[in-house]
Amino acid sequence: MKKLAALLTAVLLCLALAGCAKEEKISDEEVVNTFLQAYQQGDYEAMKPYISDDNPLHRLFAGMDDAVGGEMAPVYRAFYEQAKTITWTAKAVEGQENWGTVSLEFTVPNYYEAIKASMAAAIEEEVANGGGSFHDMPGWLLKALDGEVEMVQDTYEIHVGNRDGEMVMDTNTNRRLFIVLCGGLQEYMGTASMTTCTFPDGTAWELAAKGDEIVGAICSENIPGASLYAPEDLALVIESFALDYEGVDGVCAGGTVQDDLLISRLGIDMWTVSSFDLMQMGMLDSILTSSSWLSLESTVSGFTREGASCVTETFMPEQPAE
Repeated sequence: MKKLAALLTAVLLCLALAGCAKEEKISDEEVVNTFLQAYQQGDYEAMKPYISDDNPLHRLFAGMDDAVGGEMAPVYRAFYEQAKTITWTAKAVEGQENWGTVSLEFTVPNYYEAIKASMAAAIEEEVANGGGSFHDMPGWLLKALDGEVEMVQDTYEIHVGNRDGEMVMDTNTNRRLFIVLCGGLQEYMGTASMTTCTFPDGTAWELAAKGDEIVGAICSENIPGASLYAPEDLALVIESFALDYEGVDGVCAGGTVQDDLLISRLGIDMWTVSSFDLMQMGMLDSILTSSSWLSLESTVSGFTREGASCVTETFMPEQPAE
């Protein structure tokens, strides 16, 4: 019996060793192809072994769930549906095998400029008619998908590394790849917000931001006593106000009459407006900081010191602390 048991143990050990021998390390090229195929198929679990914990794709796939993404979840889903139409050819770079370098010829839809154009259109609509089109950030992000898709072709060098015995594509080293795989949304994922600051006199600022960077703003001012003037006179006032900013890139102005209020609105597309024009408008003291962008934190802090009450909306439900 002892001999039989020893023989059985030896057989099982050989089988185990044979199984291990068959487990071959896949090539860097195969890593890239396997990962992209899983991405295209929406197989998040199959993707995870090849990306690190700081990868933005974790947030993209988690945010597609309404419970996590909230009002932004439809945006995440829609952008992913477009982004997964990617086509590619991956080929290991000869002579750079030790560096895990793979040349990736990539065709992908790009909505980076479309997002900016969609926000600009929302600002113009809000300035002209009111109604909250600018405040609805998920709405104007979705509208960026309207129209013909811009397909961008490029060649990337992807680097596959080994971390704790696992093949992985480092987030920072391959950041260009992961930016495009997020469909142009990476800067907005988990950081998109709309802040409304209301002053005691009724003047209100709406500030759209990605992280700390303000990307668009609308200032509204309510002027009472509109019922005392003839409609044609009010129309001239609104027209004159709009003409004051005509020709200033990234700025539009207008107004509407509601009950006894003349509501003037000034819209600013921070992607387009120049610092010089902001300075000429006398606005830099309020919203320009020493950073390379217009800081939401500094602006809200300044407005609060001036007596404003500010509320920030992220469009996503707060997640319980781990």
